[in-house]
Amino acid sequence: MEMIFKELFLFSPHEKAAKRIEFKKGINVITASQLDGNEKGKSVIMRSLYHTLGAEALFASKWETKNKIFVLHFAIDSVEYYMYRSADLFKLFDSDRQLMFVATKSSEVAEKLKAITGFAVMLPSRQSDKLEITPPAYNYLPFFLDQDHYEGSEFASFDRLGQYADYKDNVLFYHFGVYDEDFFELVKVRENLEEQISGYNKRIELLLEMLADIDRKLEIGAYSGDLDALNRDVDLYRKEYSSVVEKLNKCKIKLVELRNNLYDLETLLCETEEFEKTNESAIKKLRKRICPECGSEVKDAIALKSKRYNTADDIVIVKNDLQISIHKTNSEIEKEENKYAKLLAVLEEYQKRLKVNSKHVSDILRHKGLCEIRDSIVEEKHTIQDSMDKGLVALSEVKKRIKDYNARKKAILDRYYELLMSAKSKFGLDEIDPDKFKKISTNFKASGSNKYIATVIWYFTVIQIRNEFNSTAIQYPIVLDSPNNVEADDEKESSFIEYLLANSGLSSQFIMSGIGFDTAGFRATSNKSMNIIVLTNDKYHLLQEEDYINYSPLMNELCDKN
Repeated sequence: MEMIFKELFLFSPHEKAAKRIEFKKGINVITASQLDGNEKGKSVIMRSLYHTLGAEALFASKWETKNKIFVLHFAIDSVEYYMYRSADLFKLFDSDRQLMFVATKSSEVAEKLKAITGFAVMLPSRQSDKLEITPPAYNYLPFFLDQDHYEGSEFASFDRLGQYADYKDNVLFYHFGVYDEDFFELVKVRENLEEQISGYNKRIELLLEMLADIDRKLEIGAYSGDLDALNRDVDLYRKEYSSVVEKLNKCKIKLVELRNNLYDLETLLCETEEFEKTNESAIKKLRKRICPECGSEVKDAIALKSKRYNTADDIVIVKNDLQISIHKTNSEIEKEENKYAKLLAVLEEYQKRLKVNSKHVSDILRHKGLCEIRDSIVEEKHTIQDSMDKGLVALSEVKKRIKDYNARKKAILDRYYELLMSAKSKFGLDEIDPDKFKKISTNFKASGSNKYIATVIWYFTVIQIRNEFNSTAIQYPIVLDSPNNVEADDEKESSFIEYLLANSGLSSQFIMSGIGFDTAGFRATSNKSMNIIVLTNDKYHLLQEEDYINYSPLMNELCDKN
C-alpha cells in the first residue's frame, strides 16, 4: 500500500491569495534560483503536506496557520481523497468530493485515517498507561525532515511530541512491525491479568481481615448487639445516595445548557448560510451593474463588489469556526450523557442497599448468622485462590509469548547497526561513536557539514528497516526540506547527492527542496524521471491572487460540506 501526494492547495481568504502545487509519483524537487532563492516558500510547502494530514508542523511565525486553509489531494493505491484543514477543523472527502468525516482533534483524524491506510501507531497513554491510537504525526515521523531541525537520530520536525513518555523506541518498533496490534493485544491481556491478580490479592487480604474480625467476635460473644454501628452504615448510604442525586441534577442542568448551546450554534450556522446565499445573490446583481438594495443601475460597482467579496471570505472563516464549535459541543453532550448513565447505575445500587431493614440487620448480628458468613468467606477465599492460580498460569504463558518478540527485535537491531556502520564509513563520520548504533533509543549527532548527512542517513536507515521488516505497512511519501544544505567539498557533496537519489526509491514518492539545484547534474547522476518545481514568486509572496481566483471555488465547495 502506498500514499501519493497529487496536489497541495494553500489558501489565505483574507489576502485573497492561494497557491497550487502539483506532485508526481517518483522524484519531485522544489527549487528556486541560487541568487535569490531564499524566503520563496519552499519550506512552507514542505511543512504543509503532513500538516494538512493532522501533524503539527513547525511553521515560521510569519506564516499564521489559523488564517490559512490547507487542501491536500492524495491517493492511496490509486483511490483518491481530499483532506481539508482549517485551524483544528479537518474534513476528508472521497474522489467525488463527498464528505467522509469531520474531526476537530488530531486523535480523531488518526482513528479515521487508519480505516483507509490500515496503519496507526499505538502508544501507552501518559495518564492511564493504557494503549491508544496516537495523533497522526507519529505515523509520519520517519518520513519528514524540517530544514531547521536536522538533529541526528532525534525526531524534531513536528511539534507536540512530548505527550508520550520515552516514545522513540515504541514508535520505531511499531513502524518496524514488532509492536503490531497482535503484540499490543498480548500487552492488553497481560495488563488485564495483572490487574485481575492484583484484585484477587486485595480481595483475599480483605477476606482474611474479615475472618479474623468474625473469629474475635465469636470468641468474646459480641455478636448480639452492635446494631447502632450498622445503622450508622445505613445512614452513610443515605448521605451517599443524596450526593448522587445532587450530581445527577447538576449533570441534567449541564445537558440542558449544552443542548441549548448546540441549538443556538446550529441556528447561527443556518443563518450564516442564508446570509451567504443573500451575499452571493447580491454579487451576481452587481456583476450586471444592478444595485442589490434598490434594483437601480450602478455605473461603478467595483467598490460594492469588493465589499461583498470581503464579506464572502469572512463567511468562510465564520462557518469554519461554527462547525468546530458544533463538533466540540456534540462531544461534550456525549460525555455528559455517559456520565449521567453511570450516575443512574450508582443510584440504583444505593437504592438496593437502603432496603436493608432493622430486622435483617439484627439477624446478621446473631451468632448463627456470623457463622454462616464465616463459612461463605472461607468458601469465597478458596474460589478466589483457584482463580488467581489459573490467572498466574495464563500470565506466565502471555509473558513467554511477549518474550518471543525479542528475537525479531534483535534481528532489527543487528540490521540497524550494519546499515549505520556502512553509511558512517561511506561519508567518513568518524566523530560518531559506533556504540551509539547498538540501541535505537541512543541518540547521536554530528557537527558542521556532517550534521545534515548524519540526520539523513539515520532517517533512510529507519525507512529501509521498516520496508524490510514491515513490508505490508503503507509507504508514506518521503519529504526532505533542504537535505543538501551541506558545506562540503565537491566530491563529498556529489557523493551525498548520489546517496539521496539512490535511496529515493525507499518510497514511491520522494519530495525534496533546496535552492540552486543543478537539475542537469541531477539527471546525469540518475536516470530516474523527475518533476522539477521552480518557484519564481517574490520573497514572502508564495500565495498569488491568480491561483485564488482559479481554485477558491474548490475551497468554498469543501468548506460548505458538513
